[in-house]
Amino acid sequence: MVDRDLLLTSPALAELRPAALDAIARRAKTIEFRKNERVAGLINPPQRLVFLLAGLAKLSAATVDGRERIVYVFRPGDIVGSRVLLGKSLESDHEVVAMTRLSGIALELADFQAITEEHPEVLIAVTQTLTRRLERLTARLMGVMSEEVSVRLCRLLLDFAQGGSNGPDGFVRLTHPLTHETMAHIVGASRPHTSTVLSELEQQGIVKRQRRDLLVHPQRLAEMVGVPAWA
Repeated sequence: MVDRDLLLTSPALAELRPAALDAIARRAKTIEFRKNERVAGLINPPQRLVFLLAGLAKLSAATVDGRERIVYVFRPGDIVGSRVLLGKSLESDHEVVAMTRLSGIALELADFQAITEEHPEVLIAVTQTLTRRLERLTARLMGVMSEEVSVRLCRLLLDFAQGGSNGPDGFVRLTHPLTHETMAHIVGASRPHTSTVLSELEQQGIVKRQRRDLLVHPQRLAEMVGVPAWA
């Protein structure tokens, strides 16, 4: 059993009625993963949903030339388990691996199904959340094929700037730090090329370094990708 307040940290569950939350809390358990530990392997993934509380995980696979390709980074509030709930999807050919120490709330699929029989709103809330993520993932993968690296990188930084703490002159810190290598894996570019693009963005006043932090300007990033800030 888990504390019901922990469930409220998940956007998918935050609006559920107390009775539904209590039903989940009675069957769920907390779970932790070490860095580089598989959360859901490529073959026979665990039959469970994991509601992330802290840390980062990557949805990744190897390219034809043996390099890693990260197509999505799970953050606190995300749900791991679309394959076991929705079946075949864009996530089916990838595994989920912890990028940092990771904690979450695990709910076995059988328990989830039992809960939804009494509380169907739980199924609606979770599937809607997973579907929205898959739609964003589809758009991102289409962008990889059609957009320049600079645009893909700006989209990534804008995504990770949402909710970041304010810095000077309209700049904000990323909610989670990203290494140049991780950014390169996500945007589908080499590490040197990614570093070069970051330097160009810095020269344009779109990003800047402050000690070890990378600060970004959301409004200028949004202008680069042609969307309203925080869209």
